[in-house]
Amino acid sequence: MSGSRPIDLPAGVTIPEGAGGSSSWKTVRTVLQHAYIWIWLVIFVIPFLATLVYSFESPKGGYSLEAYDFVKGAFLENLVYSLELTLMAIIGNLLISIPAAYAIVRHNVPGKRLILSTLNVSLYAPAAVMGLSLLITYAYLLDFMPLTHSTWGLLAAYVVGTFPLMLLPIIVALRDMPMVYQEAAHTLGASRAQSLFRIELPLLGPGIGAGILMTFVIVFNEFLVTLFIAGPENQTAALRVYGLTRTAGFSQSTAAAAATMQLVSFVVVLVFFKLVGSRYLKGTYFA
Repeated sequence: MSGSRPIDLPAGVTIPEGAGGSSSWKTVRTVLQHAYIWIWLVIFVIPFLATLVYSFESPKGGYSLEAYDFVKGAFLENLVYSLELTLMAIIGNLLISIPAAYAIVRHNVPGKRLILSTLNVSLYAPAAVMGLSLLITYAYLLDFMPLTHSTWGLLAAYVVGTFPLMLLPIIVALRDMPMVYQEAAHTLGASRAQSLFRIELPLLGPGIGAGILMTFVIVFNEFLVTLFIAGPENQTAALRVYGLTRTAGFSQSTAAAAATMQLVSFVVVLVFFKLVGSRYLKGTYFA
């Protein structure tokens, strides 16, 4: 301000040189933080890039797309089958998790903590133990149902294994959603169904989206549980890749199948952050 007196510093107090360069230091710190993230990203991506490059190598020398003829042919059926199972598992998890989340959060259920801990048992159990336990259950306790070596048996196994991954994010989102929205909708004459589908579920979008993404990543790439449950006619993409490594070794066709699975997962994650992130992750590193 014009006419204002300069500030008199106490004796012995001086302004250090370069104090005005704090903005430069912030810029350097930001660059280092971003560089740190990208360095680890490159390290994690190297195995996938190596698989992709190897899939393009031709046994005759040079590079070609010959290995991907197998993906467009025999492997395509396995890939579609995995996608169908994943979609059905996501739908099943949603149909179970949303009512369960409302029951746990909105109602005084006796033994709520014990119930929630029990529902999460599949997250703590090793995949081999999970697969063996389900196989024993199908063979001895549910022998009247055709679950062993069947699509429905695989679907049930996937839902049991990933149900908590859908339930917990929805519970967190529901706890953060005040009851005032539901009460306001009822006051304005909305029915319970209208309030649920037009107000509450959209507000639960972050939790539902996170559950869908985690379910997809786990189910689409699941191998060990599938190895116990699946039969000769229920070959998922992950199980087919494992079978190829046992019979044909790590050939270019095996690498092409693995790279295709990686590409599908990568595209789904990108689409998720594009659609969901643009709405719910504004102001974060992803948006």
